[in-house]
Amino acid sequence: MKVLLIGATGNLGLRLVSALLTHNHSVVAYVRSSTKLESLLPASVYGQLTVIQGNAIDSVSIKTVILDSNCDAIVNTAGVAGVAPWAKSDLPAIFRAVMDGVRGAGEERGEPLRAWFLGGQGVLFYPGSEVMMSNYIPIYLEHRQNLRLLKALPPNTIDWSMLCPNTMVPESSSITVPTQSSHKVLIASAGTPPEWKDSWVKYIPLIGRPLVCAMNAGSGRYETTLEQNAEFIAGDLESVESRWSGVAVGVIDGAK
Repeated sequence: MKVLLIGATGNLGLRLVSALLTHNHSVVAYVRSSTKLESLLPASVYGQLTVIQGNAIDSVSIKTVILDSNCDAIVNTAGVAGVAPWAKSDLPAIFRAVMDGVRGAGEERGEPLRAWFLGGQGVLFYPGSEVMMSNYIPIYLEHRQNLRLLKALPPNTIDWSMLCPNTMVPESSSITVPTQSSHKVLIASAGTPPEWKDSWVKYIPLIGRPLVCAMNAGSGRYETTLEQNAEFIAGDLESVESRWSGVAVGVIDGAK
């Protein structure tokens, strides 16, 4: 599959370069600076990429790159959400531009394009409810509006999925092809965090569910590696039809 990777110079983006190539995908890296990307990758890896410079908030440019490069799928990891509820970042502008570019390219091509977007665990539902976890721990709220945009799309415009990890840490600073990892594959679920540990604490009025969310998040159970998440996306793109189409995806390390 030919994949347009937006945000290739980021922590997850660099691991996606490696994972996508390992899974025999062709990679078109859309970056602000090709020089920066080249400085972050071994020459043997950089040489396998098609690199195009552009702005991630330019939806017309993104659409043009998809069509001119004949990409089959898009992975967007560009932009970082503001932590505090009142914080602002460039993520919403980037997200909408990428979404509009992908949608426009699909409409021109006559079929929806496969796309992975990056969110956070806060947009998943508290298991057994229809309440987002970020209602209880209000951080990274910009992911909520991004997910709303995806869910509001008319049918058959984008074949989207949103990966929603908790904390991601690097296994290694080295970017190699093929990838090397000592960690197990991720366990995933649609809409909620997998293997959630509930507690009677949730019944305490007002503070119960926030405490359970904090207990699960603070225990480190949902910490995954950048490499695991990159592998998850790259592996999914090998399938013509994804079981994760149209959903937010929660993940946990299979060893936990």
